[in-house]
Amino acid sequence: MHAHRRPSARSLILFSSLLLSVAGSAQEWKPLFNGKDLSGWKGDPKLWRVDQGTLVGETDQDGKKIPANTFLIWQGGEPGDFELEYEARVTGENNSGVQYRSRTIDPAKFSVGGYQMDLHPDAKYLGMLYEEQGRGIACESGQSVELAATPKVVGQLDRPPVKLSDWNSYRIVASGDTLKHFINGKQVAEIKDVDASKRSLKGVIALQLHAGPAMKAEFKNLRIRPVAGKPVAASSAAKAPRIAEPTAQWIWQNGSPGAGQKSFFRREFPLPRDIVTASVTVTCDNWQRTWVNGKDLGWTSEWAAPASHDVTKLIRPGAANVIAVEGRNEDSQGGMALRFSATLKDGKKIFLVTDDKWVTSLEGKRGWQEDRFNSRDWTPAVAVAKMGDPPWGEVIAPEGSANGAPEDVTADFLVAKDFKVERLYKVPNVQGSWVAMTVDGNGKLLCSDQYGKIYRVTPPAGPDDETVVTPTAIPLSGAHGLLWHQGVLYVTVNEGNDQSGVWKVTDTDRDGEPDKPELIKAVNGRGEHGPHALVPSPDGQWIYFVAGNFTDFPEMETLMPKVWAEDQLLPRRPDAKGHAHDRMAPGGWVARFKPDGSKWELFASGFRNTYDIAFNTQGDLFGYDSDMEWDLGMPWYRPTRVCHIVPGAEFGWRHGTGPWPAYYEDSMPPQVDLGPGSPTGLLSGRGAKFPEKYQKAIYAFDWTYATIHAIHLTPDGEGYKAEREEFVAGTGMPLTDAAIGKDGAMYFLTGGRRTASSLWRVTYAGQETTTPVPQQKKELTLANKAGAWEGMGSADRIKRFESRVAVEAAGPAAISSQLVRETNPWQVIGGSMALARTGSKNDKATIVKALGGLDWASLDNAQKINWLRACGLAFARQGEPSDAERDAVLAKIDNAFPSNQADLDRELCRMLCYLQAPGIVGRTLALMDTTGPSPAPDWLATAKRNAQYGGAIEKMIANLPPAQVIHYIYCLRVVKGPWSEDERKRFFAWFDKLLQKSGGESYAGFIVDLRKQTLETCTPQEREWIGKMAPTATANPLADLPPVKGPGREWTVSDVERLAASGLEGRDKDNGKKMFQASLCAACHRFDGAGGSAGPDLTAVAGRFSIRDLAEAIIEPSKVVSDQYAFDTIIKKDGSQVVGKLIEEKDEHWIVATSPFDFSATMEVERSQIKDIKPSPVSPMPAGMINRLNADELKDLLAYLLGK
Repeated sequence: MHAHRRPSARSLILFSSLLLSVAGSAQEWKPLFNGKDLSGWKGDPKLWRVDQGTLVGETDQDGKKIPANTFLIWQGGEPGDFELEYEARVTGENNSGVQYRSRTIDPAKFSVGGYQMDLHPDAKYLGMLYEEQGRGIACESGQSVELAATPKVVGQLDRPPVKLSDWNSYRIVASGDTLKHFINGKQVAEIKDVDASKRSLKGVIALQLHAGPAMKAEFKNLRIRPVAGKPVAASSAAKAPRIAEPTAQWIWQNGSPGAGQKSFFRREFPLPRDIVTASVTVTCDNWQRTWVNGKDLGWTSEWAAPASHDVTKLIRPGAANVIAVEGRNEDSQGGMALRFSATLKDGKKIFLVTDDKWVTSLEGKRGWQEDRFNSRDWTPAVAVAKMGDPPWGEVIAPEGSANGAPEDVTADFLVAKDFKVERLYKVPNVQGSWVAMTVDGNGKLLCSDQYGKIYRVTPPAGPDDETVVTPTAIPLSGAHGLLWHQGVLYVTVNEGNDQSGVWKVTDTDRDGEPDKPELIKAVNGRGEHGPHALVPSPDGQWIYFVAGNFTDFPEMETLMPKVWAEDQLLPRRPDAKGHAHDRMAPGGWVARFKPDGSKWELFASGFRNTYDIAFNTQGDLFGYDSDMEWDLGMPWYRPTRVCHIVPGAEFGWRHGTGPWPAYYEDSMPPQVDLGPGSPTGLLSGRGAKFPEKYQKAIYAFDWTYATIHAIHLTPDGEGYKAEREEFVAGTGMPLTDAAIGKDGAMYFLTGGRRTASSLWRVTYAGQETTTPVPQQKKELTLANKAGAWEGMGSADRIKRFESRVAVEAAGPAAISSQLVRETNPWQVIGGSMALARTGSKNDKATIVKALGGLDWASLDNAQKINWLRACGLAFARQGEPSDAERDAVLAKIDNAFPSNQADLDRELCRMLCYLQAPGIVGRTLALMDTTGPSPAPDWLATAKRNAQYGGAIEKMIANLPPAQVIHYIYCLRVVKGPWSEDERKRFFAWFDKLLQKSGGESYAGFIVDLRKQTLETCTPQEREWIGKMAPTATANPLADLPPVKGPGREWTVSDVERLAASGLEGRDKDNGKKMFQASLCAACHRFDGAGGSAGPDLTAVAGRFSIRDLAEAIIEPSKVVSDQYAFDTIIKKDGSQVVGKLIEEKDEHWIVATSPFDFSATMEVERSQIKDIKPSPVSPMPAGMINRLNADELKDLLAYLLGK
């Protein structure tokens, strides 16, 4: 529930005036009851009625019997400072009361909690302050009380004689933190509520019917008027006072826990109202199961790894709560320890730990976990040790114990000259793993746990200050994107239970905390390829939003025509492991909308999985797109890339073998390729107190290789030239997101996938000027249609692209009429592409004729490539060529192959194989025989500079296959037989050679699949004799495993941490490699260029995983399963299930790989028999793979993986 900041007296007067709709004087009375019916009130209609101008509530022991207190709730708002008068009488052996400044707990049950003026038959309680579902009796009748943690009576008042069953007049005056109760004109109670964490300054009014004996409560002449509120001192939340955390004790039912003994524990306790987050950390030697208010949190059996739970949604703020734990001991030593912690709105912390105030029993009777259970027969717990004592040690470390003043870690990383890097905050496990960040209007950071809450962070201002982190009450979780813009918080919800999409959260009560979420665009997509970042345009008029390729494109307007398609001239093959096999164009996309949530429109598309976007200081938009690392070594592999995103941009991602080459003119080229990695953040340097060069840069954050790249951009025509620099790089930094603070520092996060998370800061400490660079604003719109046709003839590629998009908006008829008259090569090529993309099969002849009118010999290399692309688009979209069209194209290009230009030869071979050109097989095989190894990519030098992973990458690159040869195989597979026997033998001999090379995780699967595809175009006679050839050998990952000495054990995460802490230097890494194979790690994971492909590449694991992260991934593989590696559960109509990886949809069958060790082992499932498909929650990686290893073997394995 949203907590409230103490408002000023003036704001409360204004609020109350509005609330009560008082015209003129603020002291006029307003009736709460019309004397006729229940208008303006809500309650159980069976219990409440109006009788002769009186509100009547009545219960009995029959049909009107109530199990719990119930209320008639006024619907006129939440008064703060006011005077309330009414007349009442209560009959029956029971009591009633009037709630004020209260909260509705359960609207369906008419349940209310908060302040109550009690109407009680006992004189001591008549007119007292009772806090319903809170602190209970706070002030008896006849008392003046200062209400703190312990109420303090500071004065006495006379109690007039009153008979409850008679009509009496009552009055309540609430002003600031002071409350006064009157009966028949006499004051009977005065309360000053000084407990800022528990008091209430506004809330609902309600009338009570009490559970128990039959009763009747009657009310009339209810009226209210506002009063001036007394000022209430506001506490500062900027730096919350540190509350000393009590030390938890290990407790049991007795001082000598017995082997095989169970012990049951309970602790009942009240909580204040203004709680924004709460957590429980619990452990037990040897087994525990915990309940909070009757809700089961699950069980654990590893005492050295405490379980942490966010219980914010399970607790009852302002009411009584109960924690119940079942503990089991297996040997002679046993104990249970627990810490409950909660954070209040003002930043204060409260704690509850295990001690002798807990009660225990050796028997758990029915309902013992519930709050209504009577535990009066249970005995106090016995403390057997305090946290930190042997034999357990400090298993539950104090919260924030690892944090203090900023830690200068510049020397630990590669950092640009004169810059300083500090670690500000190590995120406790209970706060999750942070992946998104923004700066709010007060200059504080808002950071989101990938799977949980949003936190407010006050960075340290001075060298001795600490970072202050306060959980917010923002009612959304699982954010992948945060943006504070024009006083509103925008949230991209991805994980969790809330609807995925873009939300707007406003501050309705103006207390500085966004509290009202509103879904402004739902999207169908979650996970690592789902919806991501939000950024504002430089002029503030738009918000841009990016989504990965597993996010369905929702209904919205588009800047460009909706003419996207797969555009594959040759049959495209899905990824060998089935990834993204059903994801079609437009792929990942960027949209924009107005800050009020209106006017959504698609801005660009064709991305794989761009996590973040940013505007540079010149007002242009950029994105950081991911690679498909499994494709490494294949001709369709595209490295991670920073892209200049112009209006209507298309970047050509298509699944499997389908990504478009960067030289295709219907695709925008990358601004710069950065090599393998995991893009997670992109940030503009605008606003940073950095030298001009670094203010103008954009920064790309790579999760896998722990590198922040500074991309320096120099204007070049319509685009830029880019130079990259490693700004910050090292190990142990799985980078996620970043923001420039109002202080001019760069703040960035590490974490994600539940890895250990931290907050960092980069500042400039040099002598160069940091004068702010002006932010340019430009209107990003499609090129003007006027002049667009001429623009397609520009020497500037970006201008040609933007012009063609504008031409497409004119429609096929206008394009065709221009194209038939055009002779300029680029305009013919661009016009042909535009007509192919927007037209119909009737336009194919126009395109072929226009292209045929160009002189092939006079075209430059880029024009020839895109002549072929334009022709291919016409055939892919508008149907196969006629014989005449085929002959015309062959006459133009057949003699041009081979050209000895690698890119041109790729496209010539693609087209000629499509056209089944005579002699194409022999010419291509000759090229394959003379093709050298693939050149080292231009990003290799950067990779080599990183000592941790550069060597491994270099070795992989040294054994890369010839990508050009694979492309030729990809093309030749469609050329129908018969070939000559020599051609077939030469062709099939390549497969054995290629399988000896290194590539990405899908590499071997693609090679095997291409061989199968080629066999389908062979004649039956060819397939017969080819089948007698020696089969292509594939390695058996389970064969010839190195021996293990053992003896092993059931390793736990804590065991592995302790083992590593004893030192990994000087270990036998050769034996570590053998243990990597013996534990079947190599069957599924690549390392140092070798291994399987079912799981992620572990080559650079040291750069992003701590020892604990690595141990959890090995021992508890199902805790976090990347959607890229997860198996599917296929539920058939007969109820049976198939678990595996869906790798291809073929005709009416689904092809499913069922073994993580061999994706060529498949089964077919009939589509018509499938009822449902969903991700499997169980990792395909078996748990406990290291349990055969002894301590020395495990240390060797860890040293091998971590490069120690």
